[in-house]
Amino acid sequence: MPNSANARAEAKSERRSSKRQRLVLRVGLLEADGRTALCLVKNVSSSGVQVKLYAPVAANSEVSLKVGDESPLSGRMVWVRDELGGIRFTNALDPATLLRVTQKLASTKRRSSPRVNASARAILRTGGRTFTAELCDISASGAKLRTRRPIIPGQSLHLALPGMPTIRAHVRWVDEEEIGLSFATPIPIQIIAGWLSEDLHLS
Repeated sequence: MPNSANARAEAKSERRSSKRQRLVLRVGLLEADGRTALCLVKNVSSSGVQVKLYAPVAANSEVSLKVGDESPLSGRMVWVRDELGGIRFTNALDPATLLRVTQKLASTKRRSSPRVNASARAILRTGGRTFTAELCDISASGAKLRTRRPIIPGQSLHLALPGMPTIRAHVRWVDEEEIGLSFATPIPIQIIAGWLSEDLHLS
């Protein structure tokens, strides 16, 4: 007969595996030590989540993770290894919240990437004109800027940011002095994360 202690350990391992939801990597917003950075969510359970880090986070740090339009999930970074980190939630997720988070991270969902608040001088070129703007936030798929020049929704343009290649985009919306851009080609998350971590003032 198998050792009873081993049998109990195996059963416990199986129960934990069944509770953990394996996910395709999806982008999330991680706040730690007063800084906000992009991360990739690898898997999630009611008690915690594993993430790929694109900015240094110390083990045992208090953190906050935002997934989709859910309220931020608070917790502690209990381990960091090879650009991966494990977060234990302060409060276990109830089944309804876990289900919503899982659905928002599922590979079948086509949701916009989370945006990180950032400030940088931008140059816009469209219709033979060139003018300046101020970056408000950015994600892998788009950005929000502030400009005093009139912009037409649906207009195509080129966006230049310091330290980044020129980005082709079109104007999705206009609200007084603010405009929302959608990039023609999404920027790889590691490039966006590295750019954000250089010398921008994130808010």
